[in-house]
Amino acid sequence: MKIASTVNVTSFIVILFVYCLLNSNTDAEVNNSVFDSSITTLKNLTFYFIYLFIFRTTTKTSRRKSFVAVLFSSNFTAYNATRNRKGLCRWLKHLKHQARLCIKRNDLAELLLETKRLAISTCKYQFQYEQWPCSNAKRFFKKVYRETAFMYSLSTSAFMYLVARACAEGKLANCKCANHGKSDNSSKWQWGGCGDNTKFAKTFTKKFFQLKKKGDKPRSILKYNSEIGIQIVLESEEKRCKCHGLSGSCTMKICWKRLRPFEIIAKELKNRYHSAIQVDSDNNVRIPQKEDANRNLLYLENSPNFCPLTVGRRCKNADNCATLCCSRGFSTDIEKVKETCNCRWRNESLYEISCQQCEKDETVFKCQ
Repeated sequence: MKIASTVNVTSFIVILFVYCLLNSNTDAEVNNSVFDSSITTLKNLTFYFIYLFIFRTTTKTSRRKSFVAVLFSSNFTAYNATRNRKGLCRWLKHLKHQARLCIKRNDLAELLLETKRLAISTCKYQFQYEQWPCSNAKRFFKKVYRETAFMYSLSTSAFMYLVARACAEGKLANCKCANHGKSDNSSKWQWGGCGDNTKFAKTFTKKFFQLKKKGDKPRSILKYNSEIGIQIVLESEEKRCKCHGLSGSCTMKICWKRLRPFEIIAKELKNRYHSAIQVDSDNNVRIPQKEDANRNLLYLENSPNFCPLTVGRRCKNADNCATLCCSRGFSTDIEKVKETCNCRWRNESLYEISCQQCEKDETVFKCQ
């Protein structure tokens, strides 16, 4: 995230102290001109190198990006799956921590690319009928907007979701199916199968996103929003069971935990986006506790005006146009669309179905 930083007070005091210390020789009478010239040169060089060091440190800090900013902002071209892991991780070259993990862990490179696809496609789908259509994402990482909060929570939840599923499917090295412990009613059901490993996914997500690392106020708020993404994934976990017994009886159930479809997780995060709370950067942000059931996303800055982006946009219906079109009104048109119809069994033994493509009239709403 690009958050402007300034030279801190300590750095300023160090510069001032060294400069004044060397400059104190100015009032003293020095008979040796060579010695006097050396002191002056040393004074100027010391001031220059201290300034250069602090300027480079400040510039590096101000330009530092987060994984979420790179995920939504970088120009992305699908990489060939036959390339090595180092090549697949090249889009993370400015992120030292994430790039190192990407190269080190087997199959993580492909999972990160899938995280990028899932996060971006889900964001666009969820906001296709909103004033902000999940576009121009790069501008939202200079400050902490409501949209920034959503993208952080969405990215964290997408990564954790895919890691948990990858463990269950055997696609991620050094990770296995979830261990659910003992059943609370062993005579009727037992834990078994291969559940999504949310425990490992939570730990690895915090490590990958560096959520335990302390930061300034904006970064603390972004960490808070990322934690909400993790919480929503954990809340989406459900128990699924399969009956076992002779002749189709259900004498014993084998159960495992599975995450619900990611669309449900994204929809809940979108609800948190609409109920997000703006906070003052000068106030202390209370870190949410585990027992807090409905935590809101937090942001610092008001969102920009999205109305110019809605010209010509398609609405879901007339009611959606009332909010999407910014009171400019909307137009309607009739379009021919194709849909699957008249389906019937072609071969019941092979479960083959034959369908036709039918045309129908559909009313299209567009903002003026």
